[in-house]
Amino acid sequence: MPIKLVLNKGNVPVKIYTDAVESHALDQLTNISKLPFIHSHIAAMPDVHMGIGATIGSVIPTKGAIIPAAIGVDIGCFIGETEIPLLNGTRVTLKKLAEQGGEHWIYSIDKDQKITGAKATAKLTRKNASLMRIVLDNDAEILCTPDHQFMLRDGKWCEAKNLQIMTSLMPFYNNVEEIHTAKQAVQPKPPDKNLNLGKLIHSYNHKVKSVEFIEQKADVYCLTVPEYGNFALSAGVFVHNCGMNATRLSIKAKDLPDSLKKVRLAIEEAVPVGFAMHKSIKAKNSTIITLNKILEEQILPKHPTIIKMMKNIHRTWTQQLGSLGGGNHFIEICLDENQDVWIMLHSGSRGIGNVMGRYFIGLAKKDMEQHIAQLPHKDLAYFTEGTKYFTDYVEAVHWAQEYALFNRKEMMNLILESLRKVLKSFNITKETINCHHNYVAVEEHFGEQVFLTRKGAIRAGLGELGIIPGSMGTKSYIVRGKGNPDSFCSCSHGAGRKMSRAAAKKKFSHRDMEIQTQGVECRKDKDVVDEIPGAYKSIDEVMQNQNDLVEAVHTLKQVVCVKG
Repeated sequence: MPIKLVLNKGNVPVKIYTDAVESHALDQLTNISKLPFIHSHIAAMPDVHMGIGATIGSVIPTKGAIIPAAIGVDIGCFIGETEIPLLNGTRVTLKKLAEQGGEHWIYSIDKDQKITGAKATAKLTRKNASLMRIVLDNDAEILCTPDHQFMLRDGKWCEAKNLQIMTSLMPFYNNVEEIHTAKQAVQPKPPDKNLNLGKLIHSYNHKVKSVEFIEQKADVYCLTVPEYGNFALSAGVFVHNCGMNATRLSIKAKDLPDSLKKVRLAIEEAVPVGFAMHKSIKAKNSTIITLNKILEEQILPKHPTIIKMMKNIHRTWTQQLGSLGGGNHFIEICLDENQDVWIMLHSGSRGIGNVMGRYFIGLAKKDMEQHIAQLPHKDLAYFTEGTKYFTDYVEAVHWAQEYALFNRKEMMNLILESLRKVLKSFNITKETINCHHNYVAVEEHFGEQVFLTRKGAIRAGLGELGIIPGSMGTKSYIVRGKGNPDSFCSCSHGAGRKMSRAAAKKKFSHRDMEIQTQGVECRKDKDVVDEIPGAYKSIDEVMQNQNDLVEAVHTLKQVVCVKG
């Protein structure tokens, strides 16, 4: 459906993809449109509803400023001149791939540490970023942000700033000379969607020759690789990419037990929910060390108030790593139209991410004390690009994004481990989709580079895959983006609430919950009534209102749902 409603009460229009919008949400959208640094217009997705500070389901382009209440920043990576080897035998810079748009076939490393092909999209992630120089023993030079992760020879990850001389990195070879010891070679030709590449086993290592911070700053770019989460550089190494999770398993509906309660209980035993956390640290020690170093050495010394806001901060965040949380976060076992089994997961940066968000929102308000009365609303206090707190905010939210990424990975590992105990043997297929919402990315829209905030919205660039969940008793969708410019290449991140949690608890009973979630193995007690399907908009109507933005690839129906 095309745009159904346009507001013209601020400095820029607000284009809305539904005509069913609560008055408070309309007021919020109007307030945001009055800010002086909004570019072109604001887009509101079909699931739009009132949020804290900024409207959930809104896409906000800004020039030279970021609103902390609208949450987040994407992860910076490599300078635009960094070359990427493609499967067709060519080498193309990240900047050119981003300018071309669409998907590109690149080289990646699979779970068995073998080279394979994968689809990727390129984008500008940060402007004027600080850089460091990594030189390899083949004299290849890599300029990247200090926080970008490199794959080590043993498959672990290490940030650029923590690399040491003589550290062995995961090598990449793709020409005849370099693969003379390989058992199978990847064919450098454009693959089709049914790609079936041979795998290449590595013969020797690349080592780090030197590591140094440099004064140069530049715009940086990255690839998103949903299937494997990494990609090769022409310099000869593999690096981590930026980025709800959905993974298809090799089993069918008929392979599930008649009673799914044991499946739900197995997941709940493995993954703490709500305010609960693990009794001890579950995540790999290298993950904790990486996150802790940045937190303890860079963020907390400059902002010690964060420690006061979250008592026992180290114990809490380390033991929450691999836990679900509450609210609209969930773990689901779903069936698609072919009766294939999927795992779908939605979670974030847990308590510490919430604390950081609240802290910087408060800091923005304090920083703008003299000007706060001039804002349409106090929650729209912002940091201006180039200021001290802007940089600190970017750094802190980047940390929270990394934490959220590790949290989802750890949870998925725990879920798979628990399911292997109660289901027949299965494998993970190549059909894995990752996407995130509540973040800011540097993108080009309507002729300008902007900070694009997606609050409760996901990117839906041309050909890009995404996840749009419904509620506990309805359908969810795997979608492919259409790259609609008016939506800033975005779509909804779910059905969207039509009533508050308090209103839902007042209106519905646990008996209503039992009726509306019939056929789904899930908790049905009064403590989860605020997540009842009746509290959400119709996912069918939301999907119909955004058929200009995405097309459905798979329709999923949950059979197990774990909530906090």
